[in-house]
Amino acid sequence: MCQLDNKTLLIDIGNSAVKWLFDGDYHSISVDEFNVDALPKAQQTFVSCVGDKLLLNGLKNTTFVETQATFNAFKSAYKNADELGVDRFLAMIAAIDQYPNQTRLIVDAGSALTFDLILADGKHQGGLIMPGLGKLRRSFDRFCTESQQLHNHKLADNTSDAWACGTGQMFTSVISAQIEHYLDEFGDLVVVLSGGDSKLLALRLNYGAKLQPNLVLDGLSIYAQTLID
Repeated sequence: MCQLDNKTLLIDIGNSAVKWLFDGDYHSISVDEFNVDALPKAQQTFVSCVGDKLLLNGLKNTTFVETQATFNAFKSAYKNADELGVDRFLAMIAAIDQYPNQTRLIVDAGSALTFDLILADGKHQGGLIMPGLGKLRRSFDRFCTESQQLHNHKLADNTSDAWACGTGQMFTSVISAQIEHYLDEFGDLVVVLSGGDSKLLALRLNYGAKLQPNLVLDGLSIYAQTLID
């Protein structure tokens, strides 16, 4: 990953959290608790935003980056490159940099669950978007829960646990199915986990996946370096 000087601030605004990287240190706070005054002072700021840009009102010298059809080895599979979320774009250029000459499956488990496959030569093959774990568990008002746990047991003896276990199994099963599909097809596959639920997910998968919770910021660092140069 490119190292920027301590005058540059990198920010990743998601739907539920704001993360930033400054002088080598990563930080994260929920959107509800975020205040722009919490950010360190910097001469220039680069932002990946799929959430609310207004959170940064008043912040000067700020550049909101946009998805590119190509970047170094990366080549987007999307017919309209700007339809690809900038967070996914940045995660992919980071994965290409961190895992060269391998096929990469990026699993981003955040507010949305996304999958992106990039071949060893950097060509994006496309992706999938699904509801994240939190969205799943809030999808039925009668059983709505804010639980972020993934339980080991398969069956439950009460409604609350039945919903938590059922939605958790939906979440992990679809991820496992995608990984198994591409493991069969690509012998050089590396699975990269990112997003707010990635640490929890890593404990439930048995594929030797690479945990990179700050992959978007890592990609933003690489991309910002080209703008500074």
